[in-house]
Amino acid sequence: MLKARCPLRGFTLVELMVGLLVATIVGMAAITIAVRHEHLAFALEQIMESRRALREGADALRYDLRSTAPQQDAIYSMGSTFVEFRMATGFSILCGLDSTRTLLIFPARTASTPNLTSWIVAPEAGDTVMIFAGLADSTRWYTHALASAPTSGRACSPNFVPTGTGASTLALRVATPVASDVGAGAVLRFVRRARYELYRASDGAWYLGFRDCLSTRATPCASVQPVSGPYARTGLQLRFLDSTNAPTADPHRVTRIDIVLRAESAMGLHVPGITPGAFTDSVLFTIRPRH
Repeated sequence: MLKARCPLRGFTLVELMVGLLVATIVGMAAITIAVRHEHLAFALEQIMESRRALREGADALRYDLRSTAPQQDAIYSMGSTFVEFRMATGFSILCGLDSTRTLLIFPARTASTPNLTSWIVAPEAGDTVMIFAGLADSTRWYTHALASAPTSGRACSPNFVPTGTGASTLALRVATPVASDVGAGAVLRFVRRARYELYRASDGAWYLGFRDCLSTRATPCASVQPVSGPYARTGLQLRFLDSTNAPTADPHRVTRIDIVLRAESAMGLHVPGITPGAFTDSVLFTIRPRH
């Protein structure tokens, strides 16, 4: 006996259209969510980069400008978007002199004397060394131009105890003999002319730039290098104030520096809830240079 065969059934055109419509709506929703997440991630990255630029710029300016001494000619020139100053690059302790008093001997940078000599950039001919001599009735800094880079030194003075016998030393030649009241134990500070400025790079963006200068170079001042950014067109504003908190144009009277940094994202943001366009943020801080 033959059984009746059930007729085969498929989707009607209406069902297919409804299914396709639902799939399209779900797919578009998923794509929209993914695109929004991508825009949000990009926006957060741009915001973090802008705030990182502010933090890095503020740290660099605080570190270098706080140690300047304006009353001791440490600021060469200044303006609303730049400052040219005497940058400290290292320090050491004088442990001996030669007979001409132009060769300074000091401990080398070794594991046994890690705190006696340190620098962020090795001294070069054209740099300056400042020698601190403490007297019974006064204190003073002597300034000498360096005539050579560090070389292997001779033995320290016998009465210089911290390095011990046979400790490694370095020597620097200065252009003029040091004063007679300078001896073993005097503090050495290595300094170099430097400049911070707001500048526009080849990519069209604005950056906090840095350059240093050495008189012995063919081109004394190096090309400007970016420190942080990008910034707004008015991304760096400097105000120099005297002891009465009044603006001053005299570098010797500076006792306070107010600084405003304004960062601007490299690309515009397109996120719901945030105004379309470049993200901007700013920071205001004060530096009181060392006297």
